[in-house]
Amino acid sequence: MNFYSIADIIIGLEPKHALLRQRCEPYLCRKSGVTDYVISAEAGGLAELAAQHPEVTEEVLEYLHVGTLFYAGLIRHGGLMLHASAVVVDGACYAFSADRGVGKSTHTALWLREFADRGAYILNDDKPALKLANGSFTAWGTPFSGVNDISVNRSVPLKAIAFVERSQTNSIERLTAGQAIPRLFKQTVRPAEEALMNRLLDTVQQLVKTVPLYLLRCNTEPQAAQLAYQTMRQ
Repeated sequence: MNFYSIADIIIGLEPKHALLRQRCEPYLCRKSGVTDYVISAEAGGLAELAAQHPEVTEEVLEYLHVGTLFYAGLIRHGGLMLHASAVVVDGACYAFSADRGVGKSTHTALWLREFADRGAYILNDDKPALKLANGSFTAWGTPFSGVNDISVNRSVPLKAIAFVERSQTNSIERLTAGQAIPRLFKQTVRPAEEALMNRLLDTVQQLVKTVPLYLLRCNTEPQAAQLAYQTMRQ
C-alpha cells in the first residue's frame, strides 16, 4: 500500500489504474504504516457510480470514486471540497466556484495574465480542499484536479470565495451567510450519513463566519479580474 499526504491528511491507498496513480504521485509521502485513514477502491458506492456513468472507463470510475471517498474523509478532519478554480496572488488564495461550463477557469485564466508579475498561479482548477485549522481556513491542492489536471501540492491561506455568473457587465457584491450557504452546499460533496452532514454543517458555518463570500457577475474582459481582485483583497 502507498501513503499519500493530501491536505495534511495521511491516506493509505493502492491505486489500480494509471490515472489515479499518476495524479496522486506528487502527494506520495514516506510515513509508512501511519495513516489517518485508508481508502479502498472497492468501498461501497462504486457500483452506483458506474450505473450513473456507464460511458466512462474503469480507470476514470476509480479516480472519481476515490475522490468522493477522500472528500468524505476530509469532512471528518474539519474540511470540505469546493468545486472551484483556486488562484493564488501575493500568497493568498481566491476561489471561484460555479456550475460546470459557466466559466470559473476562464475567469482565473484572466488572473494569471493580469497578475503574472505578482506570481499568480492556479492552486487547483477543479476541487481544492478547504480546511479549518486554528480558527482560519487554508486551501489545498489535491489530486482531484479536473480534465486539465492543474494543481499544486501546496497549502495557501484562503482569502475569499466568489460564486461566478455570466454577465455582459461586471459587478461583485458581498453575500450574507444566508445567501452563501445554499451556494456552498450546491458546490460540495453532501454526505448521506447524518453524523458527517452535521460535521459539514459545522464547518460551513465556520467558513461563512471567517471567509468573505461574494457573487461575481462577469464577462471575459480583463476588467473582470481587476474588479474581483480589488474587491476581494480587502
